[in-house]
Amino acid sequence: MSTSTTALVRGRDPAPAWFPVGIRALYDTGRAFVIVNALPLRDTSTHSYRTDPSYMSLAPMLKRYDEYAVWVYNGTDQAINVQVIGNVTNDQSYPDYTIGSSYTESSGAASMYVFPVDNAFTPFVSIQVSANTTPTSGYIYAVVIVE
Repeated sequence: MSTSTTALVRGRDPAPAWFPVGIRALYDTGRAFVIVNALPLRDTSTHSYRTDPSYMSLAPMLKRYDEYAVWVYNGTDQAINVQVIGNVTNDQSYPDYTIGSSYTESSGAASMYVFPVDNAFTPFVSIQVSANTTPTSGYIYAVVIVE
């Protein structure tokens, strides 16, 4: 399994082995984008596609969607803080902005948050993650699903 999100291209690369069945079907039809692929969080720093490009990326939202969902699975042994972020480019030339409120994901838990696209257009979406207590095992996974 590839550990780089930038290497995962639908149509070229098979869905990662960790995908739940429902998300695998969405990935195969181009409606799911991997944004975090097995991030081994082992500190309390904030991590994003800027700090960990081998594990994290921005999902391209260049088509106009009515809504999108962010699914996060915390496979570490500690709770993590999650903040959905957006950007107008994928080249780090502009600062990221927050989307919605941050939330805590418990150890071994997954959640999905749906964001309606009202009047705002978000070309690229990802997440930032951190932990209050240093995780010693496990990984973080995340996917953006578009509708």
